[in-house]
Amino acid sequence: MYMLYGMTYEQYWYGDPWMVTEFADAYLLKRRARNEELWLEGVYFANAMGITLNNAFNKSKKKYLDKPLDIFGKTAAEKEQEKRNQRKRVIEWLENLRIAAVKKETEKAEGQ
Repeated sequence: MYMLYGMTYEQYWYGDPWMVTEFADAYLLKRRARNEELWLEGVYFANAMGITLNNAFNKSKKKYLDKPLDIFGKTAAEKEQEKRNQRKRVIEWLENLRIAAVKKETEKAEGQ
């Protein structure tokens, strides 16, 4: 069984006894990772099949995902970039409001 986990004959019989538990834990981690990989593959397949069937039988056409699913979350740099982008959009929105207000005031003043 421990050879299935990746241990050699020498490691099992002559190595540190605690290696057995480490190899067993590593094996379980690899199996869990593989299981999650297969699950994610199923999610992508189900999405592709759903889109294919939708496009075959409905007038409204859908597109497949344009980027992979974000299963790991964002890095600190990506979060910071997203905050900068949000600030930029808010500043642009406020600037557009200011321009619209100034334009309205000038039109009002010209009309008097």
